Amino acid sequence: MLYKLFLTLIFVSSIWASNPPIVSSIEFKGHKITQDYIIEREILHQLDIPLDSALANQDKDRLLNLGIFADVSWNIIPLEDLTIILQYNLIESSLRILPAASPAYEEEYGWSFGGMLMIRNFRGKNENLTLAGSTGARKSYFLAFNNPWIIGDHVSLRFMAGQSNTNHPFLDYEQNTVTSEIIFGRYFGYRHKANIGFELERKTFSGSIDTLEYLSINPLGSYSFDTRDVYRDPSKGILITQGFFSILDLEKEMNNFWWVQSYSIYHTINKSIRKLTAAFNISFLTSFGDIDEVFISWLGGAQNVRGWSIPTNSIYSNLDNKFRFGNHSAVFSAELRQTIIPTKVFATDLMDWKQEYGLAVVGFFDVGYTSREKADLFHHLPMIGTGFGIRVPFPMVGMVGLDYGWGYRNGSFIDQALHLVVGQKF
Repeated sequence: MLYKLFLTLIFVSSIWASNPPIVSSIEFKGHKITQDYIIEREILHQLDIPLDSALANQDKDRLLNLGIFADVSWNIIPLEDLTIILQYNLIESSLRILPAASPAYEEEYGWSFGGMLMIRNFRGKNENLTLAGSTGARKSYFLAFNNPWIIGDHVSLRFMAGQSNTNHPFLDYEQNTVTSEIIFGRYFGYRHKANIGFELERKTFSGSIDTLEYLSINPLGSYSFDTRDVYRDPSKGILITQGFFSILDLEKEMNNFWWVQSYSIYHTINKSIRKLTAAFNISFLTSFGDIDEVFISWLGGAQNVRGWSIPTNSIYSNLDNKFRFGNHSAVFSAELRQTIIPTKVFATDLMDWKQEYGLAVVGFFDVGYTSREKADLFHHLPMIGTGFGIRVPFPMVGMVGLDYGWGYRNGSFIDQALHLVVGQKF
């Protein structure tokens, strides 16, 4: 009996090696909340064609990129007629509804205490619904809704309304913002995505000497070309993004336009389960029009040149630090991302809880320039930051972690900073 089984396995394997089996059925299992059509529209492998493992892996990546599954895998089930069932195995993240009250830290403003109700995969339609508020360094409340494919051929909708009150990071103003925004998006295939929308906003900057008020309608939009495999932790591909943001003041002549460019590339050096990935990014910010001092940009912090702390009023007031502030900037970043613990799913019978876990370490190197005039952008010595960090997978945001770095300029280390990281820098 065993001998016959052995011969059968050899025979079937030889057939499959020379002629891949025909996929006669496609199934998926493991989901409890997600509606079937959300899954079906991400599976592009066809029926009645030979099994294509590359297509099946692309389907797996697309399902992971929805952000609602802790893990996705696929396998085949042989049938008596020598065709197969292609089966996708899904594990939904248990951290789907997050009622939480906890401290929160922002580099620009400091510590706040907030409460939040976030529902991920709302109604099983891959929608996000968030109601949140906070007090402390940021006093705020907001309501947000997002559906990445609400109608038609991959048309998305994002809506947000709320109010926020903080101190300006380095100017002697308290800033209050009341805003509402709506953004529509559309995928063209799976590599091209465009967004367009607008924001209605009232900003008030209250200082000891004066008060500045702005009422504006702000058109915004972006275009992305994306060939990454898995968004949370890419192993390969490129991401090119062009975006704009404009402030059209409704009460005075203070209109301006901001153009953002970002170019990223990812390449895995070691393709084992504990992969080593090199990632590179260069980004540019260019502005046009009249820009008040309260809207000036800066370098330093987790989002541009790490190893430099967020500038304070004393840093801003020192003319020797003018190289940190401007309306135009260019930043280059390089990272080596080493997986230590590959992302897996921890499951327990207690409340049927499923949670992904993993660990990666990161080494980074950032170089940045900024200036008030575009012609002067590269006329100053650059800000350089280098250091290391850790990353762990986390539902809803992809990755969280810490970066620690040292700031270097003009032959000496000037600053050092610890940064809280939510998501990848690029």
